[in-house]
Amino acid sequence: MQILTQIKAILVLFFGLFFMLVPACIIALPFGLRRRLKIVSPVWKLLSEGIVRLACGAKIDISEDHRSPEFAGTPPYGLYIANHQSFIDIPLIITKFQVPPIMKKEVLYIPVFGWMGWISGALPVSRSKTSSRRQVFEKTKRRILKDRIGIQVYPEGTRSKTGHPKPFGEMKKTLLVFAFNEKIPVIPTSIYGTRGILSPKGYINTKKHVGIIVHKELDPRAFPDAESFSRACWDKVLEGHAAMLRKLGPLNGSLS
Repeated sequence: MQILTQIKAILVLFFGLFFMLVPACIIALPFGLRRRLKIVSPVWKLLSEGIVRLACGAKIDISEDHRSPEFAGTPPYGLYIANHQSFIDIPLIITKFQVPPIMKKEVLYIPVFGWMGWISGALPVSRSKTSSRRQVFEKTKRRILKDRIGIQVYPEGTRSKTGHPKPFGEMKKTLLVFAFNEKIPVIPTSIYGTRGILSPKGYINTKKHVGIIVHKELDPRAFPDAESFSRACWDKVLEGHAAMLRKLGPLNGSLS
């Protein structure tokens, strides 16, 4: 059964990549980022649905989007944050919105995926280099303020090893402070259950239950300072995760 699952996952990825996403990226390549996103976003969404539901055999029990209509266009605007549990977070998020992420530079070296991520607007960063983090921060500022295109980031920095979102005190708040200072709305997203899908050796555990809640955007103008705004943004992530845990229970063996 495990071998059949891995074969199915490979087939879904192969056909999705080479017959859907690669052609879309080739078509989109000559255009500016805004037009590229309009071309590739529907394909990314379809492929991500296939990865989560078919390749991983997961059941999306909770899938909610509470954004105002003006934040649900293509490309979306604002700073998108989420908790981080697994590589499967990425396709699960893309099933709800397609926002270019800040990603580890190493992802660029993944065959095909890295190239398509770059075409789709992802900003690679070397977390060990201060100069790289500074460059990405400046690119993020231009992307949001000048181009009016949203950016997605995981404030935890790395994946949670427990399955629970990290506490606010461990967050990397640089971009949240930037959002407050520049009056940029933040859209918090809560992810549940993805950590149980991939085993430590990379095998797929099927029939896992997952959930995602995209919360209503938070307006920094409603808060007195950057600290209270940043905390409110992360509290929404924690609130959504706790709600899904209460409703679905520790189904994946990763929570207690």
